Parts: sequence; structure tokens; C-alpha cells
Amino acid sequence: MSEHGRHLLALTDQLQGTETYDQAADLVEEILDPVEGALERLADFFEATGEKAKESDADDGFDLAQDFEEAAVDIRRLNEDLHLAVDRMRALTTSPPERSVRVTHSSAGALPTPAPPTNVSGRRR
Repeated sequence: MSEHGRHLLALTDQLQGTETYDQAADLVEEILDPVEGALERLADFFEATGEKAKESDADDGFDLAQDFEEAAVDIRRLNEDLHLAVDRMRALTTSPPERSVRVTHSSAGALPTPAPPTNVSGRRR
């Protein structure tokens, strides 16, 4: 495994071992920071790789460059989609107020109380 792969694996292990959402958010920020995060650096890497591929005289160099440039765009789009993830992770620290469960008894489903039996002639039995 590469050094960078080991670093990402270590971050994943750290994330799984965090005890608070703030700690988890700090680690997520290492990946998602829009300027210095790992995703932004990965997008830069793919852009540079695309530029390197363009330098080639091979027929596939231009197509490969486009593939890497599209990957860089996709990674940046992913980073933009997740731009609130760190704040949202931190917000998980604040637990919502406990919701009380209220049990209500509706009379809509209740059976009507039967009237005392009467005789048609008005006499009681």
C-alpha cells in the first residue's frame, strides 16, 4: 500500500475510533477542506496528470488527459456537494430535545353504548 493510502486508512481508523462528533468533524475536514483538503489535492493531482498526458505524442494522450480533467471536475463537484458536511457533523453533537410520546385515546373508533332494551309497546320486560 502506498504512503498516501496508509494515511487515508489511518484517518479512517481514527474516525471510527472518535468519541465525539467534533473529533469526527475535524477528521472529515482534513478530507473536505476546500483549499487544503485531500479531495482538493486529489483534484489538483488529476489535473496535473491530465497536463502530463497532453505532453505525450501518443494518440491516446489527449483522450487520457480529458479523462483526468473530468475526474478532477467530478472530485471538485463532490467536494462542493459536501461543503456543509463538517458543520453538519459538528451539529450532531447537539442532541435535539427529547420528544415526549403522547398517547391519545380517540373516541372515533369506540363502540356506542347500547340503550336499555325497550318493548315496542312501551312495556318493559
